[in-house]
Amino acid sequence: MPFNLSLHLLQLIAVAVIVAFHWLAARGVLRLIDPARRALRRNLRLGFIALIILLDLPLAHLFVFYKDFHPKVLDTLLHDFVGPFLALHANAALFGGGILLHRYFIAPVVRWLRRQNHVPAKPAVHLEDASGTAPAAELPLADGPRIIPARRRFLYTAGMAAAGYVTSASALSAMEGTTLHRLERVVIKVPNLPEGLKGTTIAMISDIHSSVFMTREEMDIYVRALNRLGTDFTVVVGDFVNSKLVEVYPFAESFAALKAPLGVYGVTGNHDYYTNDIERVVKEVEQCGIRVLRNENLTIEKNGEKLWLLGMDDTDIYDVKPYLETGRSPRGTIENILRGIPDGAPKLFLCHKPYPFEEFSQLGMDLMLSGHTHGGQVVIGQLDNVNLSFASLASNYVAGLYRAQSNRRSQLYVSRGVGTVGLPLRLNCPPEITHITLV
Repeated sequence: MPFNLSLHLLQLIAVAVIVAFHWLAARGVLRLIDPARRALRRNLRLGFIALIILLDLPLAHLFVFYKDFHPKVLDTLLHDFVGPFLALHANAALFGGGILLHRYFIAPVVRWLRRQNHVPAKPAVHLEDASGTAPAAELPLADGPRIIPARRRFLYTAGMAAAGYVTSASALSAMEGTTLHRLERVVIKVPNLPEGLKGTTIAMISDIHSSVFMTREEMDIYVRALNRLGTDFTVVVGDFVNSKLVEVYPFAESFAALKAPLGVYGVTGNHDYYTNDIERVVKEVEQCGIRVLRNENLTIEKNGEKLWLLGMDDTDIYDVKPYLETGRSPRGTIENILRGIPDGAPKLFLCHKPYPFEEFSQLGMDLMLSGHTHGGQVVIGQLDNVNLSFASLASNYVAGLYRAQSNRRSQLYVSRGVGTVGLPLRLNCPPEITHITLV
């Protein structure tokens, strides 16, 4: 069962763990240097500190401070140097991990095996003085510099270079994976769907994050792909922008071309609020043709039948909890989204975050459409519904189709989205646009 941790706290923990990892790896390298060479050790220590700042300060900005402090110059610098930055991080992970693995696992295991087999430790290396008659010093192999023959040194260096090349290429490939989207076709059975609405199709996109990492040209590609699907209507499930108000203008220019016979609808996401001017964001989004549902509902009619479409502002989604406990929400938001809906009518609910799915299922939502998680964005591994990523620690719902425990008729679909947050890379998690068919 995933821990009940906020995504922001997970980001803080992740940055702290990465900084600690880099420092421990640097200390592991320093331990390989002869203690007598104080000047070299001091210079290396200063160099490692500078490298750690170079690697980890941008991460701290992206994961911790960007919500409140995001000058354009920092975004531009990271955009321009993101390739080398990711390659440096990948190599630091590879070689730092190797150093720590040797120090904390391989070396202790070797020492333990020697003790078990009563194998004596290797003797000290005796260095003779210039006359070749008397020992000048004794340097234990475990603590002093190792003498590596030329052939072994060449193979060792070549192996390290090859590993670095492969790691850098993998990091750059993960960065390129942010632009290669996948179309997911999903058929969802809605038990109370009228006969005239069966076969209704929906195009879904989420988490665009208009920014330097999601340009107008890239958004145009997604808009054309959505239009080619030819669905009855389209939904955009939050995070139109990344964090700045100016990012809404290229979004609006691009998505003005998005069309569907029964309309285009959306809801706000948490990143839209980071602009500190949500009203302007919503105004620009609606002017480009997307009807933003803010704690309200409307009907979509097809073949003389009605489907009720509901949507909530991202800041109000947890109003459902007091409503379930007392029958009232603090500002009447839940009452408003349910107003006028007949009993048993099919309800499609747009909600950026998937977290309160169980609560909304108790309100009789037949299908909830969400994003926010980016499908994990960086996924270490996937086994059936088990998703190994930071997002899986913050949410029971990361990507794909889910069914509620408290109301088995209620389902949730979570999109992987198309944009990125933090570093512009995806691993085992391609961007997604979704074609949904209701049956």
